[in-house]
Amino acid sequence: MISERQLSEYFPSFWKHHFPLLDTAYVKRFNAQKKKRLLGVDGLTILPVPLSENVERFDLVSELAFEFAQESYRSSQYGGADREAAQARAESTIARLKRETDITPSSPTEIAEADALVKVYNEFFRNIAEGTPLQFRPRIRGAGILNLMEADFVSATTLYEVKAVNRNLQYGDLHQILCYLFCGLGSKEYSWANYCIFNPRQAVQYSGSVSELLGYLSGRTADECIYNILDALMEREQPLEASF
Repeated sequence: MISERQLSEYFPSFWKHHFPLLDTAYVKRFNAQKKKRLLGVDGLTILPVPLSENVERFDLVSELAFEFAQESYRSSQYGGADREAAQARAESTIARLKRETDITPSSPTEIAEADALVKVYNEFFRNIAEGTPLQFRPRIRGAGILNLMEADFVSATTLYEVKAVNRNLQYGDLHQILCYLFCGLGSKEYSWANYCIFNPRQAVQYSGSVSELLGYLSGRTADECIYNILDALMEREQPLEASF
């Protein structure tokens, strides 16, 4: 079994076979055409959050911001925010990813930078249609050799993926969201019509139609694309590269 990150990074022939138009030119065009800057309630552009010279653990800062943002959103909807629990979750996640028992607690500087990112999250949440409930860390069933996955957050109609990076989107970022789309839609667990990639670090988002994305990149209808991929994942017990 493999994770969506492994499938995204290590199996180029799989992606070339199923998404032949996902090439360098497309990634550049996607960044140029889909990028949209966030606007505040006053209509002014939200500024990016610069990388602090005093922060080394940017992965921790991103995870803190995500957890704090969850608490901020839930507090705005239902009341009550537990930042201590959010910080503990973020530190536990980073420790697990680093395969360590625990890590050094978050510093005031790291927390301050995370809070700066949370302000961008809050503007993003404000721009989502009012009253739209969001589900954080939804589980998405895998298929065949692809393991169970966990996305960032979703609504009934949209898959949202967070990339808190100081760069444009790359192949792997698009591969990852495609994994969520073909497994989430193929399993009938979800019925997303739209996708949105949100970057709180740069205060931008990239969004569009799922059927348009899958259809264009695969050269098939979205349904044909999904089921062809699921069939391929279900049929292969060995690494995917061996078959292409």
